[in-house]
Amino acid sequence: QLRHSHAFRTSFMSSTTAIAAQLRPLSAFRASARRGCARGVAPTSRRVETIARAEQRTTVAPISVDDDVPFYQVRAMIRPWRLSGVIDALNKYGIRGLTTYAVHGAGVQIGTVERYAGSTFDESNANLVEKVVVEIVVVREQCQEVVDVIVDAAQTGEIGDGKIFLSPVHDIVRIRTGEVGAAAEKMAGGRSDMKAKA
Repeated sequence: QLRHSHAFRTSFMSSTTAIAAQLRPLSAFRASARRGCARGVAPTSRRVETIARAEQRTTVAPISVDDDVPFYQVRAMIRPWRLSGVIDALNKYGIRGLTTYAVHGAGVQIGTVERYAGSTFDESNANLVEKVVVEIVVVREQCQEVVDVIVDAAQTGEIGDGKIFLSPVHDIVRIRTGEVGAAAEKMAGGRSDMKAKA
């Protein structure tokens, strides 16, 4: 009878563990997938690889880009106190060129005063909220990953996290050399160089 009881407990616990694994939050699945990629663990099948890639994406659906447009400007409006984290995350990803500037605007947060770490934002005008804009121009193929990096670094889950806008850029010119197109967009030590060394 004890043997039967032990077998039942073992079977029950195995079933419970299997169910719990299926109910893991997406964040846990995403974290484990990233750890596996970092260790160089190859996916066991094409389906697993596809799922892992989807779980690593931060947006709920793929962003929309035009295959005929070579470059895109990514314009992110974020909380001021998230700027350093976003810049650090972009730098680790390989983005070497960006522009930032402060703006004031109105959205769902209109009429509120934002406070963080003892600092008060938009104290001078309660109708407008202070944000910081981060602008980057990247090749089309990097858009989704750059958006994911920004969302991961800027997201708090609260109203007022901001928005990201994508605008087509038809060409780029580097003033110093006169280079155009992909040659002008590429920066030494940037994402393409990091991928080439990997």
